[in-house]
Amino acid sequence: MDEDIAMGVPMNRTVLAEQIAEHIMQLIQSGVLKPDQQLPPERDLALKLGVSRPSLREALRALSLLGVIVKRQGEGVFVSALSSEALLAPLHFFVSLEPHRLDSLFEARMVVEAGITRVAAQRISADTLDQLRACVEQGKKNIDSPAAFLQVDMRFHQLIVESTNNPFLVRVSQSLGILGKASRELTVQLPGVRQQSHADHEDVLDALINHDPDQASSAMQRHLENVWRAYQQHAQAEGNR
Repeated sequence: MDEDIAMGVPMNRTVLAEQIAEHIMQLIQSGVLKPDQQLPPERDLALKLGVSRPSLREALRALSLLGVIVKRQGEGVFVSALSSEALLAPLHFFVSLEPHRLDSLFEARMVVEAGITRVAAQRISADTLDQLRACVEQGKKNIDSPAAFLQVDMRFHQLIVESTNNPFLVRVSQSLGILGKASRELTVQLPGVRQQSHADHEDVLDALINHDPDQASSAMQRHLENVWRAYQQHAQAEGNR
């Protein structure tokens, strides 16, 4: 069982919670973790997966919010009692790339992330601003690598939500990140998206440096609208073939 649970590949210490959550969902889908099965204690599970406890904790919170796992007082954390097919059906519904579902997902991201960035502009620390500057620089260096740029992009958004110091906003954002992973892996490969996203990140960063809530919120919304517009153009072109 321990070998089956392990992530299987080395991961750095800043591993994103989305990756851990995705791995746990794969374990459920493959039957390694079964409905109503108790998960190992947090410390043991982190060791088995080869990840940090804070990252694991974020992943478990997101999965709990989605109903994938449940916490039973005095007993521990369990996989939902639903069948794996029923359990994962809502997730497949959201992460599929059908246009009307992505419409809803992007709408949710624009509402939530624009609001998050508004709050972040009022609370963000100098240290986090330095980390965001580093992200923007890394994005520029990796602009020709979709996979590397995506990791930087996810880190950029993660830093912003964490700067709100609001655990509920972190959980909601984490869940949207899990649900939208498939769409982000697609859009980051579209022509011009990485270049535009890099420019958008600079605008968001400038607004956060200025601690301007309105400017920051608008910049984040424009960023997400630009990504969504690029996807719509791609989908339309594919449909005309």
